[in-house]
Formats: sequence, structure tokens, C-alpha cells
Amino acid sequence: MSEESNVLTVMIEEASESESGGIRYSAYSSIGARASQQDTLFVGEKPGELLAVICDGMGGLQGGEQASGLAVQLLAESFYSREEEPIPGYYRRMAVLMDEKVSELERDGMPMGAGSTIVSVLIAPEGMYWLSVGDSRIYLYREGEMVCPVPAHNYRLLLDQKLASGKISQETYDEELPRGEALISFLGLGGIRLMEINQNPFQMLPGDQILLCSDGLYKSLEDEKIRSILGLRMSTDVKVKYLVDEALKMGGTHQDNTSVILLQM
Repeated sequence: MSEESNVLTVMIEEASESESGGIRYSAYSSIGARASQQDTLFVGEKPGELLAVICDGMGGLQGGEQASGLAVQLLAESFYSREEEPIPGYYRRMAVLMDEKVSELERDGMPMGAGSTIVSVLIAPEGMYWLSVGDSRIYLYREGEMVCPVPAHNYRLLLDQKLASGKISQETYDEELPRGEALISFLGLGGIRLMEINQNPFQMLPGDQILLCSDGLYKSLEDEKIRSILGLRMSTDVKVKYLVDEALKMGGTHQDNTSVILLQM
């Protein structure tokens, strides 16, 4: 593995396969049709552990870039210094810290109002843990089946909960649904509301694939298309490029920044 794989990096328009402890992984990112790249990616390893993370920034050109970059930098640096702290507690502590630091970003002495989503997995000897805040996604693929274990932290999640509990009517639900993609939790709120962290490690099997992606991927490609690409007999570096290229074709002149990290056992 090259030295560049162990430092904070934004990878644009290139992909290469690396391997750690029997896990092959690749990352690929495109600016899409946007004026700036606000996604930040990182994959790093140390003896017995591997960390992968994607942050998707928001809050204007400079704000989104700074928010996602700062969040990834904080998590990447802490990964190498983490010792015996249980991973779920570590992820929770870091989510609170990243939220706080992103919320403190300023421009010309004024709050920047920037934010970022985050999806991350940390693979350790006991299994895999994940962290998600916002609406980026993690997909787990096994023997032709694919699931997303983390919900999107958006207004639709609240609407679904209220409808299921009888707190709102179907009519109200339908009226409010057009605003459903508005985020209700992300790094930078200055008091994080929701985060998804599995308390028990996910046990991976040979052939399993774990895909992390920003919303530029799944808002352009249906889950079935993503699943079908993961099922192809290709190396991880070919698959990540294929996924992003297909999203770019579908998104055209409106395509968002699109970033993916793929890990395969």
C-alpha cells in the first residue's frame, strides 16, 4: 500500500485497488456538474484495523469544502491515536466533537453555517462498526442481496414516524412530503440530534462488499442498479469507477459531487 493511502486525501477522477488484511478496497470521486468538490474521502489502516469515511459538505462552496475536510481530518487523526476505547463509544465521542468543531467554523469573524454528512466504517478483529449522520449511505452486499442498515436523517424520517404513530394524518403527510429530503441531523448543528452506530460488531464473510457513498450516487442510480454492479465479476477499482460513471450519465448537467468507497472481503 502506498504512503498516500494513509493520509487525508480527496480522490477525483482516479481509482486504484489496495489491500489490507485480506480486504481489498478502492475509492473514486467526481465533481460532477458542480462548481466545487465538497466531498472528502479517506481510507487508512493501522495494525488490525481499517477506517473508511466519506463526508459530504454543505453550506456554500467554501463552507462545504471546509466542513467535510475538517470532519474527515479530525476522524482520520484520531483513528491513529485511538487505543483501547470501545469503537461504539469512540464513534459517538468523535461525532460530538466533529459536530462541535464544524459548527465553530467562521468566515470574516461570523459563523459560516456550514455542515456535513458522514458515513464511516471501522473494521477491527471483532468485526465491523459503522457511523452515519445525515443522508449519505452504507450498503452491505452479500451473495446477491443488498441492504442499507442506516436511515436517512431527513424530514421524511420524522413524517414516517409521526404517521406510523398516528400523530399526523395521511393528508398532512402528503402535504409535507415535498420537503422530505431536508436534513434534520448533520455535523455542524452544534448539538447533534441523531447518529447511527451499531453497538454489536457486524460479522463479515468472505465475498462480502461494503459500499460507502455520498448522495450523488443513490439519487442518480436506483438501488437495483447499484446492486447489479456490485454483483459483477470486476475488481473494486473497476466497480467504483463504473458506479460513478453510471451516476454521471444519469445526472447529466445536474449531477452532484459523487463519491464512493468499496471494500470487499
